[in-house]
Amino acid sequence: MTAQTPANCPTFLDLKAFSQDVPAGGSDDPLGGGARILPVRAGDCEVFVSGVAAGEGLHREARGDTWVMVLEGALRFLSADGEFDLAEGESLVIARGAQVGWRASAPVKLVGMRYLAAPDGDAGVHRIDNEAPLAPSNPPADDVLLGEKPSCRSGNQFTSVDAVFKCGIWDSTPYRRLPIHFHHSELMHLLAGSVTFTDASGRTASFGKGDTFIIEKGADCSWDSRDYVAKVYAYYRP
Repeated sequence: MTAQTPANCPTFLDLKAFSQDVPAGGSDDPLGGGARILPVRAGDCEVFVSGVAAGEGLHREARGDTWVMVLEGALRFLSADGEFDLAEGESLVIARGAQVGWRASAPVKLVGMRYLAAPDGDAGVHRIDNEAPLAPSNPPADDVLLGEKPSCRSGNQFTSVDAVFKCGIWDSTPYRRLPIHFHHSELMHLLAGSVTFTDASGRTASFGKGDTFIIEKGADCSWDSRDYVAKVYAYYRP
């Protein structure tokens, strides 16, 4: 699949498609100058993909709070908070001011979302645990649901100092809803299930387990999931 051209209206974008032509780069800082910034409407956030060649390097996160996930391969991060081994579909947050080393034994592809306006905080590294316990959370509003109310759960694992950038895990039983307006931008990686979206232009796409995509800020999108869905999320909600 080739990289997408942004639609005329805010919409959903397949981030794996953007990563297809990203080579395993030779940059010694794949989270900094070696990253490819994508043309995504994400408010005070930027979304990037990066190719990492086998080797090691150092990154100091000076530009914001950064969620990063392995799309292909495996990568080890080393920091004052410990060592973090990430396989495909695993992620962590590097808060503004944190310094991390990285080590790859083979080429790796990464995707990330950086909150550029993040205030200074703990300068730590926070692993997102895909198996963490979840607590009941609010389902969609009754006036947008098409059918039975779902049972939803969530577990937030990182919150920026100003509480507008959050990362964690969410799951839900199947449901359908009418389009809603996204005042926020939300990057999602599906751990289970599948979902179909339709945007304001009538464009439709389905995503399944292992897919990574973003709903742009300002989009109007419906949701249609016919089975259990679980996802990793990173979202910016001002």
